[in-house]
Amino acid sequence: MSTAKAKQTAATTTVTADEAAKQIEQAVAAGKETIEGMVKVSQDVASKGYEKAVALTKDQVDAAVKAQNQAVKSYEDAIVAAKENLDAVTKSGTILTRGMQDLGKTVLGLTQETIEETVAATKQMMAAKTLRELFDLQANAARSTFDKLMSEGTRLSDLSVKLIEEAFAPINDRVYATVDKLVKDAA
Repeated sequence: MSTAKAKQTAATTTVTADEAAKQIEQAVAAGKETIEGMVKVSQDVASKGYEKAVALTKDQVDAAVKAQNQAVKSYEDAIVAAKENLDAVTKSGTILTRGMQDLGKTVLGLTQETIEETVAATKQMMAAKTLRELFDLQANAARSTFDKLMSEGTRLSDLSVKLIEEAFAPINDRVYATVDKLVKDAA
């Protein structure tokens, strides 16, 4: 081969080597850009996934805390309601006991008055001089006892009804309060 041709081939090879080097550099740069882009996308995806996982975990923890707080509140509400119910039953029992004592005293007083009136009427009947006077005294005593029985019976009945109303008032109040709370909680 001639020298000129060898120089031309060498120049072509040099140009080709330079172009090849340039193309390699461009390929490396493009590969580097692609890898950097993939790394960035992967980091973004990982970061978003991490943020989502943290947010989901936070939501789950918040929901668990809320559920626990509601359970504690429900438990506390149940304890308060049970105490209030027990207080109402105790108060009702106290009112009923005192009322029964008062009714017992009233009945005992009426019984004592009736015995005293019967003894007085018996003394009068024993002092009667005629049979007619005896029958009149006996009729007056029976009528007086019947009238007293009717008036005092009505009074005792009224006292009993009043006692029952007063004794059950604390329990009724608790029932109304419970129903009101249930209605408000349902709304």
